[in-house]
Amino acid sequence: KDKVIIMCSNVKSVTAGVLMHPAVMFMNSNKSESNIRRLIQQNRQKCSMAGIALMNETIVNKGPYRDIDRDAVNMLITRLITGQYDTIVVENMTDITADESDLEEFMYDAANIGVVFFELSTMQYHICNLSKCPADKERSIWSGGKGC
Repeated sequence: KDKVIIMCSNVKSVTAGVLMHPAVMFMNSNKSESNIRRLIQQNRQKCSMAGIALMNETIVNKGPYRDIDRDAVNMLITRLITGQYDTIVVENMTDITADESDLEEFMYDAANIGVVFFELSTMQYHICNLSKCPADKERSIWSGGKGC
């Protein structure tokens, strides 16, 4: 599979005084680069209406499979642990993975570093509830610390 990071240099400035959540977009797509750039521009407008600043980076996972592969996940995680984003924007939550357990795990790890998800198809946030994790369950998270 090919992993692509698309940089869009024409990011519009944000109105002063308006709290915007910086976001990275993740796409699972085999579309051409020009079509992906067009979609990013459309999605940037949708995001701004929801108080989200879709930044100039989009991670595109290309390939025949719906689930993202390890390299794409690592690329996304690398961007998240820098702390420059607090939101992951996706068209559908299933773009990350169709496996509910894997998605829950990914969302839990993201929540541990303060990252939430925004789904464009529903225009809704998806936030993992960290209090649902059993107190005796100890897991490592992306930042190298311990969960729960």
